[in-house]
Amino acid sequence: MTTGYGDGRVTIGSTMVGRVAVTNVATVPALTPRIRFGLSWTLGHLVHTREGNRRDEYQLVDFGGELRLGPDDRFVGQLVRDGAAYPLRSFDYVDTQGGSVALDLGRYRLEQLEECRAGGVLIMKMQLWPRVEIGGVTTDARVEEIRFRIPRDDWLEVVRTATGEQVDVLEIRYHLMYADRYDTSLSELRRARDAVDRGDFNGAVMQARKAVSLMEGAVRKASGDQLKAVLTDRIDEEHADLYGGIVARAKGMGNINAHRPAAREYTRVEALFAIRLATISLEVVAGLLAA
Repeated sequence: MTTGYGDGRVTIGSTMVGRVAVTNVATVPALTPRIRFGLSWTLGHLVHTREGNRRDEYQLVDFGGELRLGPDDRFVGQLVRDGAAYPLRSFDYVDTQGGSVALDLGRYRLEQLEECRAGGVLIMKMQLWPRVEIGGVTTDARVEEIRFRIPRDDWLEVVRTATGEQVDVLEIRYHLMYADRYDTSLSELRRARDAVDRGDFNGAVMQARKAVSLMEGAVRKASGDQLKAVLTDRIDEEHADLYGGIVARAKGMGNINAHRPAAREYTRVEALFAIRLATISLEVVAGLLAA
């Protein structure tokens, strides 16, 4: 059978009767993030070797379970059977049958998974609880714990579909009415978000710094003057100082690492902060200059 991301044995009593594999992960249309894990079941008849090799057919009537994080065994959520709920039959030959389980995730838990992934693969543990019947009688059926790894690209597709954006989970959606005039800066912010997805948090901070610097350069090229002077021509000096200070701070985190590369390693939350601050800086400057 195809093992996909990972698989485990299915047993009735002490006898192995098949295997189940986690084959894929995808999003489910829902009001809040819900993900679906595709399962592939291979079920053979129960063979009683001590009783004249008698073979019993059975049915997998239902299944559910729970999901935990691989590295530290933290509970993620309950898994429920998803899709068509017809029983799966055992066969006297190798045959694969599909099924799936779903997990409801609020955005907070989705963000926690991103923190744990830290730009790499997502390592998970799945425990399934099957209900198997022979002739209408429930058996002592079990599925061993399935340890599996979701590749980075597969998980990013889930995140992007669940959030509807090509950005990080829980990224605040600033409504950019004006900042698109600085298209090269916005390109740098997209690269910064990609860096966060890869776990390159220092790189993301540096890309955010570059985005703000490019915006300042565009203002200087268009006006022939520094940003603060241009803002002072549009608004009062006190607010020009205020917004100029925000811009300076948006570059500040990157400046530290640019001039002192060994200063420290930034965390994911700091990288997201740098991107958000740079985004705000672009929008406020563009909006004021467009007024």
